[in-house]
Amino acid sequence: MKKETRFQPSDLGDQGVRHEVNVFVFRRTATGPEYLLLRPSRQPDSLWRPVVQAVGHHEDLSLAARRAVRNEVGLTQAFDLLLPAPGVEEDIGDLQLIGWPVGFSLRHAPTLDPNRSRAAALDWMPFEQALRQLGLSVHRQNLLQLHWQLAA
Repeated sequence: MKKETRFQPSDLGDQGVRHEVNVFVFRRTATGPEYLLLRPSRQPDSLWRPVVQAVGHHEDLSLAARRAVRNEVGLTQAFDLLLPAPGVEEDIGDLQLIGWPVGFSLRHAPTLDPNRSRAAALDWMPFEQALRQLGLSVHRQNLLQLHWQLAA
């Protein structure tokens, strides 16, 4: 069983503001884009989510997205990165969370090696299924923003 990572105090950001990239790895298919979602642990209350990691101080969003996907899923190269919209803000107690949507486009469907991933489970899902499976509203809002850009 893989050990679930917890937030470190430095991850909480300055003055109660945490910036995260919400990276939706996707591939285009004949029926539309499919999104790679992950479950971080095997616990029953573990929610499906995109790749999520904190953005470092003065770190570019595209660099943060590439680092996050490499660390969490083991993929090293995107065909293209999309930054569709401003971040979605959410207040969690005293913490203000800003989730920045990023699309990580793959030209070909890679073979995912579970041993290279930190996630307990990975799955490709079409848009409607991915939208239903995402556990947090900030992730659903960011998927909608990305999907609207892909559909345009």
